[in-house]
Amino acid sequence: MYDKSYTLKTLSGLTANTYILAIVVALAFVGISILVSNAIAYQGGKSPKDAKKRRVWFWVLSPIASAVFFLWNYMYVLELVKGTPAKNKFMAHNASATVAVLLLYILVGFVMSKLMTKRKYGTLFPKK
Repeated sequence: MYDKSYTLKTLSGLTANTYILAIVVALAFVGISILVSNAIAYQGGKSPKDAKKRRVWFWVLSPIASAVFFLWNYMYVLELVKGTPAKNKFMAHNASATVAVLLLYILVGFVMSKLMTKRKYGTLFPKK
């Protein structure tokens, strides 16, 4: 997948792959949060707790998404650029892409919640 002879000139391809992977990971975790949300049953009664459970799981998955992305890049991709001048620049991109995963996950989750107002996922960000 990656060439082991990365230099500063060839770092742009690796950086582009990193940001594309960040988008894929964020969207995949939004999909996982939708599945988890749908798996939590509605509760009836005077004070149901199902919406709170969905919100908790959404926020629990947000650092997990970032951690999975960062660890993948740190454990696998960084090994490919270790010992090259591109390592420090790649680590800066890895950190910013990790933040991008977190922000994109929250943004897409918020938008999807507002689009799915009549579904379980719509209870993540309620109107008050």
